[in-house]
Amino acid sequence: MKRLLLLSGPIAVGKSAVAKQLIEQHQFQKISSGQYLMEQAQERGSGTSRADLQLLGDTLDTETDYRWLIDEIVRARIAATPAQESWLFDSVRKKRQVINFKEIYRRITFHVHLNAPEATLRQRYEARLADGGEYAGATPYNVAINHPNEVEARSLIAVADTVVDLSAKPPEKAAADILKQWNIGGKYAPGSSD
Repeated sequence: MKRLLLLSGPIAVGKSAVAKQLIEQHQFQKISSGQYLMEQAQERGSGTSRADLQLLGDTLDTETDYRWLIDEIVRARIAATPAQESWLFDSVRKKRQVINFKEIYRRITFHVHLNAPEATLRQRYEARLADGGEYAGATPYNVAINHPNEVEARSLIAVADTVVDLSAKPPEKAAADILKQWNIGGKYAPGSSD
C-alpha cells in the first residue's frame, strides 16, 4: 500500500512542522532534494547558498522538463527501501513538478497545499528571520514572496487535492487531518501500487 504525499505552500507556512509530525507520528519517510542539489552544485562548481541552489534547481527543471526530482531522487529512494509504505516530498514548488508526480505515480500521489492568511505568514517569516538559520540573509518578506519560485509555489493552491489552513491548527492536528482527508477522498486506496 504505497503512498506518496506532496506538500506545497508559501514560505513560513509551517511545511517543516507538519512534515515532522508525518514522519514521527505516521511513519512517513521524507524525500528531499537538498542533498542532491548540494552534490550537483559541487560537481558543477557553483555556489551553495539558498539562492544558488534555487537557481540550480531552476536550471535542472529546464534541462529535464522538471523530471530531475523523480528521475534522480524519488525513484532511487523508493527503490532503495521497498518495505517503506509512506513517502513524503515536503516541498513541491512548481505546477509541472506536481503534474510529473501525478503522471508517474498516479493513484498513490496526494497533493496537499498548506496555507495561512498573509498577516500570519509575514509574522512567522519575520520571527524566523530574526532567529537566522535557513532565513539568514535579511531578505525582507516583500522581496522573498516575490521570488518567482515563491510565486509559483503559492499558485499550487489551484491544483492541490486539498488545502489545509495552518493559521490556527497545530502541526499534529494538520497531519492527522491530511491523512483523514486522503483516506476519505479515496486517493489512498489499500492495495494501490502505482
